[in-house]
Amino acid sequence: MKASKAWLLACTNLFLAGGMALCGGPAMAQDAPARAQPVQDDVYGSEIIVTARRRDETAQEAPVPMTVLSDALLNRYGVTGIDSIAQFTPGLLTGESSGSMGGSISLRGIGSGESMAFIDQAVSVNVDGVPISSAQIMRAAQMDLQQIEVLRGPQSLFFGKNSPGGIISVITADPGDTQELMVRTGYEFKSRQKYVDMTGSAPIAEGIGLRLATHWSKEKGYVRLVTPNAPGTDAPPPGVIPTDLHRFPKRDEIFVRGTLVLQPTDRLKVRLKGTYTDTEIIGGSSYFSDIVACPYGVGQRPFEDASNCKNDGVEYTAQFDPSFLALSPYLSGVNGGRINKQYLVTSQIDWEMTDALKLTSVSGYYGVREALTSNGGYGPTSNNGFGVRFTNDQYSQELRLASDFGGMFDFVVGGFYEDRKLYTLTFIAVPVINYPLPTESTHQDQKSTSVFGQLLFNPTDQIQITAGGRYTHEVKDLLDFTVTPYGGTPYDVTTNPLYPSTKLKFNDFSPEVTIKYKPGEDVMLFASYKEGFKSGGFDAGFTNGAIVLDPARGQAFDPEEVSGFEAGLKSRFADRQVTFNLTGYWYDYKGLQVSVFDTTSRAFRLQNAAKARIRGLEMETSFSPHAVPGFSLHAAAALNDSKFQDYLADCYAGQTVSLGCNRQYDDVLMRFTAQDLSGRRLRKAPVFTAQFGGYYEFGLGDALMMSFSADGSYSGKYNVGTQLQPLAVQKSFVKLDATWRMFTADHKWELAVIGRNLTNKRNLINGIDRTGTGGAKGTDGVSCTAIGTPTGCVPLADIIGTPALPRTVAVQLTFRY
Repeated sequence: MKASKAWLLACTNLFLAGGMALCGGPAMAQDAPARAQPVQDDVYGSEIIVTARRRDETAQEAPVPMTVLSDALLNRYGVTGIDSIAQFTPGLLTGESSGSMGGSISLRGIGSGESMAFIDQAVSVNVDGVPISSAQIMRAAQMDLQQIEVLRGPQSLFFGKNSPGGIISVITADPGDTQELMVRTGYEFKSRQKYVDMTGSAPIAEGIGLRLATHWSKEKGYVRLVTPNAPGTDAPPPGVIPTDLHRFPKRDEIFVRGTLVLQPTDRLKVRLKGTYTDTEIIGGSSYFSDIVACPYGVGQRPFEDASNCKNDGVEYTAQFDPSFLALSPYLSGVNGGRINKQYLVTSQIDWEMTDALKLTSVSGYYGVREALTSNGGYGPTSNNGFGVRFTNDQYSQELRLASDFGGMFDFVVGGFYEDRKLYTLTFIAVPVINYPLPTESTHQDQKSTSVFGQLLFNPTDQIQITAGGRYTHEVKDLLDFTVTPYGGTPYDVTTNPLYPSTKLKFNDFSPEVTIKYKPGEDVMLFASYKEGFKSGGFDAGFTNGAIVLDPARGQAFDPEEVSGFEAGLKSRFADRQVTFNLTGYWYDYKGLQVSVFDTTSRAFRLQNAAKARIRGLEMETSFSPHAVPGFSLHAAAALNDSKFQDYLADCYAGQTVSLGCNRQYDDVLMRFTAQDLSGRRLRKAPVFTAQFGGYYEFGLGDALMMSFSADGSYSGKYNVGTQLQPLAVQKSFVKLDATWRMFTADHKWELAVIGRNLTNKRNLINGIDRTGTGGAKGTDGVSCTAIGTPTGCVPLADIIGTPALPRTVAVQLTFRY
């Protein structure tokens, strides 16, 4: 583990800060400033300070489409991770995955698929200014937050290459200028989860503040696991060991974050943050998913019936036989499991060199260590068990200089460097017959360097024109791709002379131009042209040894590029009681990176769609009447038209010529291999989504207060299938969240009941063909109408889907001092 390098990096920046302090003049005793508190605590608080353009401005002043989730809202609903915010952001979908990618994030229909360990994210996460390239961050708890900013559309200028779809910027809390202590404990009934949160913060000396946040939770799980009996008997099927794990995920989680803020002078501020998370789960990650559709009404594996084809939170499974676990040291636990440890160290130094110039340094280290074993059979007789190892070490450094002359011209210039080292290993075997497939592992190094700049031109008090761009140079080195037959000799396929280059280089310039016009103090119009970029790379997906037979095919995929326009209105009126924002966008994507699942290799692969287009309208509004203190309403809606313009995609299992698998004939396989998805909607891209809700807080005498909140969300139907399988369509749904709180007027004590997804809609986040089901692709055969009917027919596959969390209700007690 290389966490020591991260602490060395932080110490280096602290040393640099000391040098800046000497240059900045004599130290002046200062109290640490209190962290900003939003004026409004609703979803669209207009006075919340954001840094979408790397300078402090309110959300209403920034010409960027965004949703800002305040600390009040996050605390209200007990948000502890990025996957808990989708209901508050129309068009956003997040979810788990069974592999080492960590999960998936999709915004406006743009995302990076599932279980691709080394792929950069199209909608990436930024924590305290440090870009996180891996969706593994979704597996780490996020506590004690100041706010979350969801920036929609390309954000390459200030956030870099991994943002063609948007950015989720997470900003954690800093120490305040007074002592704080918060102790919170709660119990969630569905997953039988117990948790304790503690936060302490204090100014420990003049100009020095310290904050410590911790989280502990233990849950038994919200998915029921059962082993069915053999038909007509009271015993399990022959050779099947019934599971003794009856709920999933059985999870223990520990989170610790320490923050040290130093302000030795009125011109210098240093923030050092270190975060550690340790999550251990009994039960394989595959249990986050289930069989959600069967083309013939029953599962196609032995001892299954119609009850195993429902998205109902009940899954058929069985234990691994000890003889199966003995096949590999990478397998552990009769029920599988996952151990995930993450480390995040950030350092930000802000030095006001003069009254008009500010130099900022942001350094970061992000590390992941994960080991998992999972039963991917989704039935009592499994044909797919696997073990995975994954490590990530990412170091980054950004320097930027921003001006605030207060005149006609201002600027921002900066540079960024990232060094990322990745490793993954996959072992897969067939448990029912203890048949091992080859073990595959790979190491990759990725280095990215970029420079960026923006010029701000203010010809009048009402008009601002900004123009800028980012130039990125990226190198990806495939150090090895080693295939080890069971009991055989490891073979690095990259040493084969037929294998293409193991080094990829990418260069990109992404410009951005924005015009901002303020006809009045509370009205702002803006229009932007933006380009974005996500580099190509090497696909680390499992190949089942196929790469050894055909090394010349390589494993490289191409970059993804986006260009287009957006325009919007941000306004407040009726004495700032009403906020109304409107955005329109039109973006064209080239080389859109699309994830597909191959049941033959039992793994995800990445393809480039030639062209795609997204366009739409988004609206946000809120109402906080002065006549009713403590009352607010808010709503948002989005219309999205996202379609492939040109895309020959992989066919789904059992898709015959008559069903559309009729492109790209393969003379060796003697069948077609592709379907034409041009003109079809992108995955996870509903036409219409909406969010609506309200909050009311009122007094009960002098000592007590009470509050109620309700937030609903609506989504139209969308397809979650990696190959747009007809059975992988999620129907439209409505969700409802609600809270009740009673607390003392000084907020010292609080009792809360928190309900999430009270309508219990387990909407799907993704969908794939089930391994071991479905027939050949691209043949002239007749499709089955039932299992085996007519004789010789080609069957479709069962669909495996990952649903969102079910209904949860928690009771929570909080003490503050």
